[in-house]
Amino acid sequence: MIEKDLNEVINIERTVFKHPWTNNYFKLIISDMNNYMISLKQEKSIIGYGGYHLLKSNTNFLSTKKEYNRIVHLINIAIDPFYQKRGCGTFLMNTLVNNARLKHGDYCYLEVRPSNSRALSFYKKFNFTIIGIIENYYPYEEEDALVFGREL
Repeated sequence: MIEKDLNEVINIERTVFKHPWTNNYFKLIISDMNNYMISLKQEKSIIGYGGYHLLKSNTNFLSTKKEYNRIVHLINIAIDPFYQKRGCGTFLMNTLVNNARLKHGDYCYLEVRPSNSRALSFYKKFNFTIIGIIENYYPYEEEDALVFGREL
């Protein structure tokens, strides 16, 4: 993802999420070298985007018995509603997971609303399982977040 993608990315963000990230927040995210953000294009139009943050080595904040050296935090994934249910999200997720493996990621986690049944099904399809709950993670709706994780 590059800065000139942001107008189209923001349009998708506003369509897909109740509380979208701002243009300035996306600029901050794509300027951080620990983040990997990609735009999914069909012909010349952006139809989706996603990304992750690669945490520093020797990170062990997960309550698992196994220690992981490189943890990937999936921070955002979205597909324009017109292109949903056409395999675009699957392609994007596979691209993110494969890239994370190439960067020597051992483990990946993400947060999701318990009320987002489509997202829950989507992440389960990629072998993510619930590893925890963050209370009141979405404060506007007073909704918790399910934390999903999986080995890479």
